[in-house]
Amino acid sequence: MPKIEFCVLGPLQLGDEGRRVHLRSSRQQVVLAALLLSANRMVPVESLITAVWDDHPPDGARHQIHNCVWMLRRRLRDIGVAEAEITGYPAGYAIHLSEWRLDAAVFERRLGEARGLAAMGQVTLAAARLRSALSLWQGPPLSGVPGRIMQREAVQLTERRLSAQEDWIDLEIALGRSAEVTAELYRLIAEQPYRERPRAQLMLALHRSGRTAEALATYRQTRRLYIDELGLEPSPLLKDLEQAILRGDRSLWHTSSVQPPLRHGALGAGYPLDASGATA
Repeated sequence: MPKIEFCVLGPLQLGDEGRRVHLRSSRQQVVLAALLLSANRMVPVESLITAVWDDHPPDGARHQIHNCVWMLRRRLRDIGVAEAEITGYPAGYAIHLSEWRLDAAVFERRLGEARGLAAMGQVTLAAARLRSALSLWQGPPLSGVPGRIMQREAVQLTERRLSAQEDWIDLEIALGRSAEVTAELYRLIAEQPYRERPRAQLMLALHRSGRTAEALATYRQTRRLYIDELGLEPSPLLKDLEQAILRGDRSLWHTSSVQPPLRHGALGAGYPLDASGATA
């Protein structure tokens, strides 16, 4: 299998694992990141100009983009990744490379494989494939790459990571590993305090681990946070879960998730699943 040579799931880097390098030029960073995020598709020069200078391009911006691409081509040759060819078109540029050379593309492929495995009820393999996908992340995506466009792309990539983590946790809970994922859930909640899905997962994981009092305390803390800081009550997802825990609903011991089939997560598989991997 070809080695990953371009990384955006963390600092922007190029080269194989033994000789990863950073681009010093912020302009080159933005142009390369824009090309990688649309790999094998033409990116108009105007889009590259906006990515580099937002709404305030200088005179001669097109010429500067052309020079930037020329320097990027030379840089790629210097570090031995010439297989990734930057092709010029009348209206823009495209970088052509196998999906295995870009970490974000490998991440998406592994998510797709996990989706297929979960749909077939192979929960253990699906969870392992998601762990493999998440292992590609090296920090905040595109960290250090400037510009409003790159910040927006970073937010979208981060959302993909969070959804994949939450999907992985659903599968781990289905496999009876509730106690093992509680630390990860506390970390996720600290990172994203207003996301409800990890809080629901934490309540379920604590309850399944014999820590029902802590599960109910998590709901009370969440409700207080949402009311104090957002002026909102928790959604029915959390309210219904609290009530199910209070009444000792036995179905909570046979399902991996307290929410309907995933609509926005990376898996999109039919949920809930029981611990054996069959749909409940």
